[in-house]
Amino acid sequence: MKVALIGGVNSSFLCLRKLKQYDLDILKVYGNKPKNVANVSSYKDLKPFCDKEKIQFKYFEKINDFSEEIQNLNLDILFVVGVSQLVNINIINSAKIGSIGFHPTQLPKGRGRAPVAWLVNDVEDGAATFFVLEEGADTGGILYQENFNVNKEHTAQDVEESLLGAMEIALDNLLPKLIEGWWNPKMQNELDKSEYGVRKPNDGLVSWNESAYSIERLVKAAAHPHPGAFTFYGSSMLKINNAWVEKKINIKGVIGRVLKLNKNRCLVQAGDGIIWIEIDNFESYKIRVGSLLGYKKDLEIFRLKKELIQLKKLLKNKD
Repeated sequence: MKVALIGGVNSSFLCLRKLKQYDLDILKVYGNKPKNVANVSSYKDLKPFCDKEKIQFKYFEKINDFSEEIQNLNLDILFVVGVSQLVNINIINSAKIGSIGFHPTQLPKGRGRAPVAWLVNDVEDGAATFFVLEEGADTGGILYQENFNVNKEHTAQDVEESLLGAMEIALDNLLPKLIEGWWNPKMQNELDKSEYGVRKPNDGLVSWNESAYSIERLVKAAAHPHPGAFTFYGSSMLKINNAWVEKKINIKGVIGRVLKLNKNRCLVQAGDGIIWIEIDNFESYKIRVGSLLGYKKDLEIFRLKKELIQLKKLLKNKD
């Protein structure tokens, strides 16, 4: 069976290894080469594995630029795994049997963008779902779905690990069936569909007026391999690696101020409740009990206006 793979993240690499393990004829692999790797969660360079296994490989920034080349491969099945770009209809239709996409939710629930972050944020169970690729995002018939659990303690990294485990099980079941000639996708029920919107790195900004629970969900959802949640301390931006709502300590303070310290963790007053946060590179900052995290807008505006007035006076005196 002649196959090809388009990808560029950890799930793509797992799929590639499984295709090799089951001895499929991998004609070519297209690996995403983003302009800024830091902006691609779980990025994985597929070229070293392809070089080792003598598989033809090509980097891409926009996969649709290679539409004609992919059509000429004369594939049986095309796997598109871990790519946020929508491939065009010519690429989708290039494989004789069909093209297979992948999504880490229990489709038709959770179609769309940043699914792992949303699963963590909402504490929703996920699934390693392989489906028939169509023009619509994540809408095609389901070929195999292996569920995995998400609980409130899980960070994005925990969920990715569970996802990869479920994905391996799914491929161990799906690939032998495909090799035998099976192709019987189950249509998705449109009445059950839901969608996730895009998340950007700046969406990781913590608002201390939110509840401790909401902040905990944001921090865990934005955690590695995502860019991370963050707050400000003076002129510094602090990356927050993890967070835990505190329910046993009976203490109350001003929103955004540090109440207690424990190694690299700070107990902070939120809008509703208190929360421990783990700060990346904590020793670089002189955070103390009573320190304010984030900004008070009115005070910052007042400070900037004073500086602007002083700057105007200096410019006037120079004239």
